[in-house]
Amino acid sequence: MSDIGTWVGIVLGSGGVGKAVYDLIKSRADARKVGADAAKTLVETAAESNKDLGEDLKEVRTELREVRATQRRHDDVLRVHHRWDEQVVDQLRQLGGSIADPPPLYLPEVP
Repeated sequence: MSDIGTWVGIVLGSGGVGKAVYDLIKSRADARKVGADAAKTLVETAAESNKDLGEDLKEVRTELREVRATQRRHDDVLRVHHRWDEQVVDQLRQLGGSIADPPPLYLPEVP
C-alpha cells in the first residue's frame, strides 16, 4: 500500500503544482489583459480629448480671425477720426482760437 500511497501522493502533488503553475500563468495573462484594457482606455480617452481640443482650437482660431478683422476696422476708423481732429484743431488755431492738441486715440506703444 505504501507504493500506492506514494503514487497517489506524487499524482496529487503534481496536480497541485500543475494547478499552481496554471493559476500563475492565468493570472499573468489576466494581468496583461487588464493592462491592455487600461492602455486601450487611455488611448481612447486621449483620442477623444484630442478631438475636443482640436475643435476648441478651431473655434478659437475662428474667433481670433474675427477679432483681428474687427480691430483692423476700428483702427481704420480711428485713423480717419484722428486726422479729422487734427484738421479741426488747426482750423480753430488759424481762426485765432486757443485749443489743446486732441487726446490720443491709441494706447501708447509698449517696448
